[in-house]
Amino acid sequence: MSATCRSVRWFAGVTLSLAAAAFAETIGAKINGEGITEIFGNSFGMPGTDITYDYIVVGGGTAGNTIAARLALDPANYTVGLIEAGTFYEIASSNRTQVPGYNFAAANPTNVGTLNSLTAVQINTEPIAGYNGRKVGYTQGLTFGGATAANYGGYSRSTIGAHDLWAKEVKDDYWSWDNVYPFYKKSCTFTEPDYTKIDPKYNITYDPSAFDASGGPLHVSYGNHVGESMLGIGASLESQGLEHIDGFNSGKLLGYGAITSNVDPETVTRSSSETSFLQAGVKSGRLYIYPNTVAKRILFDGDKKATAVEVQSSSKIQNLKWSLSAKNEVIVTAGLWYSPQLLMVSGVGPFETLKQHGINVVADVPGVGQNQWASHDCMFRDQPFQAHIFKVNVETNSQIVAHNPSVLAEAANEYLTKQSGQLSSIGVCQAVGYEKIPARLRQRVLSNATTALLDSFPADWPDINFLGLESSGIPPNIGPDDYYLLIGSTLYSTAARGNMTIKSADMFDPPVINPNWLGDERDLEMAVASFMRIREVAFNSTIVEATWQPGPEVETKEQIVTWLRENMSLTYHGACTNKMGTDDDIMAVVDTRGRVRGVKNLRVGDSSAFPILPPGYPMSITSLDKQNATLLN
Repeated sequence: MSATCRSVRWFAGVTLSLAAAAFAETIGAKINGEGITEIFGNSFGMPGTDITYDYIVVGGGTAGNTIAARLALDPANYTVGLIEAGTFYEIASSNRTQVPGYNFAAANPTNVGTLNSLTAVQINTEPIAGYNGRKVGYTQGLTFGGATAANYGGYSRSTIGAHDLWAKEVKDDYWSWDNVYPFYKKSCTFTEPDYTKIDPKYNITYDPSAFDASGGPLHVSYGNHVGESMLGIGASLESQGLEHIDGFNSGKLLGYGAITSNVDPETVTRSSSETSFLQAGVKSGRLYIYPNTVAKRILFDGDKKATAVEVQSSSKIQNLKWSLSAKNEVIVTAGLWYSPQLLMVSGVGPFETLKQHGINVVADVPGVGQNQWASHDCMFRDQPFQAHIFKVNVETNSQIVAHNPSVLAEAANEYLTKQSGQLSSIGVCQAVGYEKIPARLRQRVLSNATTALLDSFPADWPDINFLGLESSGIPPNIGPDDYYLLIGSTLYSTAARGNMTIKSADMFDPPVINPNWLGDERDLEMAVASFMRIREVAFNSTIVEATWQPGPEVETKEQIVTWLRENMSLTYHGACTNKMGTDDDIMAVVDTRGRVRGVKNLRVGDSSAFPILPPGYPMSITSLDKQNATLLN
């Protein structure tokens, strides 16, 4: 029996209760306070029936659910049709996407052909030269909630300097920190640590002013468990020169502190854009959702105005097709790859690409999906990631990952009866760090060109993010008393850019993606420095006993480079494939309000529209109420 199957059996009793709570407003029926029957099937659009709404939103992920819900809840009483190619992760993935401590089972594998999920789709990259010609599986959510239904669940905002750079790049203070920060605070509800369930010795510090008392429906908390690795790694980060700061939600990242997570502290389940924004939106009675529905193309009238979306059931067995029309606008939030793909198959994109595939050109917009280098600008960008696994002398989640029956039974009982324990948190070492590569390593490892690149970023922009995962990979012969910890690092100041294109005019054909990770020598130098810093942090802690992956034999620079090219992966934080820009930027796809160039009544509202990829976790940006203020004003 596979690990996934056994994880379902462990929590068979949880699955039903969690699903019932999740679908309180979308499945079933009830009698309301006025004695009227409410049938929640009314929240779903009728497949195969052409209909008109005020807005059509394509993609029920992080941004799409937020935008659709806010439009439906607006006092203007807008009607909204929300199209999603997947369904609800609560019913398509057992409970592994709901229980925070199961995120290691829901996490996206990067090896080609290894995805085992009905709530995500894996797009294989082209061979990546910097990764020794390896192809990598780039996974995108295929469910309401998108990435927020499948990520590890960490929540971190970006920096003051990064947002001010964003505003400078697009020449619009609308996206500066001072103008964005109130919307960060407004988008979520924060819950402080519960020290009746978390040991007070961990003394989590945070900035309460980073959140509004009456915030949005997305939950931000610490879960109800902190792993023992926090103290050891935290002390090591401090010994390595990182300053302790009060969390990562006030515009500052440089330093170390406790990471927040998207965990509902009451139910102790994943808080996604579906459980938060979407469930709030359907209560309006004006949001109609279309699961298992693929947007085939956007339709335009003779004035180049987007008027409708041609859709099809995601099951080719049914082959059901119909159109959803928009009185006001079509808003594309299909994600990093599918948003530019949808634009191109609809006739908006590089002229030669469209002609090559027999697509009628509505608007020649050369920047859709394409590569560009200018300042910190980009057309596709993601953050390369490397993971090291160490044997440690404190308890982590290794025995849960190993399916140790007694440990699982104890963890399940504590989770179900006390809403605490290892399964009640996201399995991340709470001590997370962000830093500039230290001067001594810059002198030892980095060229002048690499140092100049790093220095060109804002002063508060980290080069590296240190992240520990207590639910790490484990050796096949792990003993019952063995524990392991992953310490990984993400590169934030990279030079290489990638691109994407289409292979046909059909949305069912996956796009062609070329990430180009380590395609610039400067990025490789940063990766080597990051490798060395991970080991310094690990072996200056009191908890690390030995390195397992990579082994101690990987020591010289040449050996490190070889290992990196064979083992580095990604963070799934991609952005910029429909980048925002100014009128005089020929590669800009959208303006600073997300409106697509060359056409009317069409916007892009997800991370593909970012003009830069800021440090931190991009889901905090894509769930901003700022996006909705853009639309509603």
